[in-house]
Amino acid sequence: MKSDVFFLNARCKSDLESLSAIKTKAVLGEIGLDGYLQSGMKVCIKTHFGALNNTRYLRPSYARAIVDHVKTFGVTDIIVAESCGAGLPNGSDEWAGRASEPEYLECAKRHGFTPDTMGCPVTMLDGPLGLEWFSQEIEGKYFKEVLVAGKLKDIDALIMQSHFKGHEAAGFGGAIKNLGIGCVSKGGKSEAHHGKRMEIKQEACPEDCEACITICPSGALMKSEDGYIVRDQSACRKCRFCQGVCKDHMFVYDTNISQEQFITQMVDNAFGVVSALGQKKIFYINYAIDIVPQCDCSGASDVPFVPDIGVLASKDPVALDQACVDLVNQSAVVPYSKAWDMDLGEETEKFSYIYGKKDDPPNKAWEVQLQAAEEIGLGSRTYELVNMDE
Repeated sequence: MKSDVFFLNARCKSDLESLSAIKTKAVLGEIGLDGYLQSGMKVCIKTHFGALNNTRYLRPSYARAIVDHVKTFGVTDIIVAESCGAGLPNGSDEWAGRASEPEYLECAKRHGFTPDTMGCPVTMLDGPLGLEWFSQEIEGKYFKEVLVAGKLKDIDALIMQSHFKGHEAAGFGGAIKNLGIGCVSKGGKSEAHHGKRMEIKQEACPEDCEACITICPSGALMKSEDGYIVRDQSACRKCRFCQGVCKDHMFVYDTNISQEQFITQMVDNAFGVVSALGQKKIFYINYAIDIVPQCDCSGASDVPFVPDIGVLASKDPVALDQACVDLVNQSAVVPYSKAWDMDLGEETEKFSYIYGKKDDPPNKAWEVQLQAAEEIGLGSRTYELVNMDE
């Protein structure tokens, strides 16, 4: 069965065609948001604040337009939210600036996301350190349990505002990735990247070291009388701070996860989030603008490799992402972009080539993501594009 995907192009020839104030409301109305919202609901607008130094994240005005629209239905309990990145707070790795609420909200402030600019609270879905989550059981390909970001438990409506763009590991970033990485806890992100397994290699631990015990936020680690590190599984919040602080690498996890496994584990997470909230509560909107090879989680921001396309919305995240992929593949390339350098033309599967070098064989990671999402039941790759411009 085909899923409807509603589309308006990125052109803005007058105030009456504003991509944020007008077209955003129009496509959200078509997927039933207006008829669903009621006074007294708790509504979350899930976005991405952008990593430090990223300049291609969605502008704050897009989220603010959704907040203002939601308020017209008498809804006052609204949050604009992200979730903590994996890794140690105040670290220097790829998650730097995003690994805790204080540092990520400082980054958000620099990028224009504040309570004043949003007109509502700006917060982390998984709490100050990424430790707040609730468990959702699923029958995934790799996961039987998903660590859903804790503040989603009491949400009545979740508006998934996603910037559609590239992502080298996932093939692309859109609604599915926003669910599977953006709506799980810090531990859920770690599990997507490295799997569930984490063992303690006791022989690697020096006798006088207790760094992991000191940093553990839930008191789940302790030393036994014979000097072994012991973990209380019931107290463990799965943050993996212990792994990050251990210089002796005694906390062993999977470092050889294939790209396909990472993508499938991310999709397992996404399915867990939807299973926890229910499809009825979730509304998806993708902005296919500033379509660069890198994700918003990267500090790098190349020039877009195709022109701005527009805004799309659906109740089906798989159909929505598939439509965005197809529109990118049908687009001309931007001069002097990565696609231009690689001589990619119209009707080229651009996500198959954009991350490699010229003449490299195609990498179909983007299709792996869509296939895995369809197979687990997140949605359908078959869709009807409803062009509202017409």
